[in-house]
Amino acid sequence: MSRLRRPSGLMLPPFLFALAAALILLLVAPVRAAQPLVLEEFFRGRTVAEGVFESRIAGVRREFKVYLHGTWDPKTFTLRLREDFVYADGEKDTKVWFFQKVGDRRYIGTRSDVLAPTHVTPEGNSLVFSYAAEVPVGDDTIALRFNDTLTPIDARTVRNTANVVKYGITVGTVELIFTRP
Repeated sequence: MSRLRRPSGLMLPPFLFALAAALILLLVAPVRAAQPLVLEEFFRGRTVAEGVFESRIAGVRREFKVYLHGTWDPKTFTLRLREDFVYADGEKDTKVWFFQKVGDRRYIGTRSDVLAPTHVTPEGNSLVFSYAAEVPVGDDTIALRFNDTLTPIDARTVRNTANVVKYGITVGTVELIFTRP
């Protein structure tokens, strides 16, 4: 059996050397692939997303697509992000976020159905934020808290995961993949 010799004189079987090299590549590759997310860079122009909202408590699963258009105003440091939702059952909805940049990868976001401005902050390569929004339920609305994490996968893809919370209890989740054309 052939063996590889390390500079220290230690002998490694080829399969252990290959396994160690593969593990190093798996650990290093994701770090190189995903640059820190910058909202105005990723969401400027057109973006498409596919996602699902699930609530095991309510027995609900809603799949949807989102067509986004972002415009960046360098004078006011504001990203306007229009989101046009199309649900699998045919329902449509539109939301418009305004994210004002207040620091390096830090923003304050507002939207008409969001109860108070949200602070978007970096966490590693991701951006995290939490907000309460009025969500329609039948002829009424309820306030739900969304705890979002936007994580870059590569230069063209961002994953959004959100826990949906009511009275401190997770009542649902949102999984969403944004893709740049």
